[in-house]
Amino acid sequence: MSNDSTNSGVTWTLTQGGTSCSPGCGTLTPSLTPSGVATNYSAPATPPPTNLAVTVTATSVALSAASGSATVTVLAITISVAPGSALLPGGTAQRFTATVSNDLTGSGMSWMLTENSAPCAPACGTISPTGTANGAATTYSAPAKVSASAAVVLTATSARDTTKSAAAGINLSIGTVKIVPDSLGFGRVLVGQNSAPQVAALTNTGSIALNFTGITITGTNASDFTQSNNCNPGLGAGVSCSITVTFKPRTVGTRSANVAITDTSADSPQQVSLSGTGYTMGRLETTGVPSALAGSGTATVPSPTGPNIVGTRVMDMVDSTRVDPFLTNGTNRELLVRFWYPAAFTQACKLADYTSPRVWNYFSELLGIALPKITTNSCLDAPVTDGAHPIVVFTPGYTGTFTDYTFLFEDLASRGYIVASVDHTYEATAVEFPDGRLVKSVLGSHLGDTWWGDEETFSFAVSARLNDLQFIINELQRLNVQADSAFAGQLDLSRMAVAGHSMGGSTALLAAEQEPRFKAGIVIDGVLQDSLVSSTETPILLLAAGREQWSDAERRVWNGLHGSRLAVNLKGAEHVTPTDEVWLASDVIKTGSMGPDKTIAAIRNYIAAFLDTILLDKPMDPLWTRPSSEYPDAEVTTRNESLPAKP
Repeated sequence: MSNDSTNSGVTWTLTQGGTSCSPGCGTLTPSLTPSGVATNYSAPATPPPTNLAVTVTATSVALSAASGSATVTVLAITISVAPGSALLPGGTAQRFTATVSNDLTGSGMSWMLTENSAPCAPACGTISPTGTANGAATTYSAPAKVSASAAVVLTATSARDTTKSAAAGINLSIGTVKIVPDSLGFGRVLVGQNSAPQVAALTNTGSIALNFTGITITGTNASDFTQSNNCNPGLGAGVSCSITVTFKPRTVGTRSANVAITDTSADSPQQVSLSGTGYTMGRLETTGVPSALAGSGTATVPSPTGPNIVGTRVMDMVDSTRVDPFLTNGTNRELLVRFWYPAAFTQACKLADYTSPRVWNYFSELLGIALPKITTNSCLDAPVTDGAHPIVVFTPGYTGTFTDYTFLFEDLASRGYIVASVDHTYEATAVEFPDGRLVKSVLGSHLGDTWWGDEETFSFAVSARLNDLQFIINELQRLNVQADSAFAGQLDLSRMAVAGHSMGGSTALLAAEQEPRFKAGIVIDGVLQDSLVSSTETPILLLAAGREQWSDAERRVWNGLHGSRLAVNLKGAEHVTPTDEVWLASDVIKTGSMGPDKTIAAIRNYIAAFLDTILLDKPMDPLWTRPSSEYPDAEVTTRNESLPAKP
């Protein structure tokens, strides 16, 4: 603590969601320290059911308005089982290993066999031992004789937290072919790119040689998968071979197929099931947007629908506590944030630029066209209307910029919300700072399809974004109490949501799970990785574009949402439909049968209905509870319904 001549020190408190939570969320010892002296945080003895985000706040004794905070995440226990599946003939055995994460007591796990959800041992096989240490294997032995194919589930349950478990599926066969695993899931892969290869091991458990007559990929999406193998005819007894599969999606959506193995075993043909999801980030080249934009000299953001005049301003924020993760010279992280808000019309309105002219010109260079001049509905630097307003913090799509969703932001501001949209420096295609620096993306851009498309880069970008959002929340708290701030006393920090599109959608979901100050999350056509495991009580809206089939990852996310939840699928839409491209290039962006105007209204109204209910405690809008004849392309899944495989 600086500038305290009394050297009175600081008091320490723990909160969750703005409410004191100690000792349930942990303890601090001591709770009062001199300046510069540390306190010790101890996590709760009982593991939390989901990741627990705790805010540690130090408050000046001399000046209670001066405080600083940090967030501590107490990790929930998770468990996984490998292999995740197997095809086993009668009388054979297979070792399975479970790994428990975040259990510092090392309590291990117990194992159980079920068939049709009922315990079935020993008729369906045995396991030994039935309890293992973390990382130690148990052995499953199939019954000596299998009269017909059967499906058995082997479940490992954490001894430390019995609500946490993971399972492997075991298919029993009458043949002599063992395949481990017999199901390969490739997760989300960019369209046109190869996944990492996955391998299924095939073993001849019989007493005579096994002859193959074919190993092929079958199914509607067979062309999205390729296989190679070293399974030679005459595979000897007890000998193994490998089948290696790669997934290269041709189109967006969930793809599935099978490796069909034809041989001399009694259960021929055997199958290895394959699944994966293809996705894109909404490349402009595939939509015809550049040619559509080149033909128009001017454009106007669709008029907002709320009763308030809209103001906008840009703020430059420097995080003095964090080195920029994109740089190696020790420079602190610097971000631009653009705000839209309900404005007090006390002077002549100067309409704000859509974005910085230098940024707009750079976009023109990347696309090779002259972009139109855009008129907004926002008054530059207008004062904020009196009162504390609910907040929406927004994170754009990958390499996107903070004005890419202006049609939505202006509408929310007209309804009384303050929107804070973040330019994630060095990832955003271009950012112009107030001193004239034009900082371009080091990861390429969706404009011109030059971005880095590997999963490692995406994970790095999401991590940087999550830290950016934490910083922005802290800055909002500062702006709310700073006397000379444009937002002094006008930010209702108890009513704050996080939202994002595409990769920003997955970032928003993680932020809503990890940060208790966010009371709601909005995932707009989010890129949800198969590895994303989310479990949260925070209310979530999933707004999807053009789902022919919800992915396994999306259904897992939906099942992990334990608070209020709503899913809306805009039939016939595409990934960029929820962006400003829907009105900038309305002739080429897909909007289904509703068309661009009604689609814009649907996006605005479903999001506003969700926020009004969750943040403002308004009565539940009918849009929450049933499909609307006003928006026939909006397929709605309500809280008590399962997310359908085929909307």
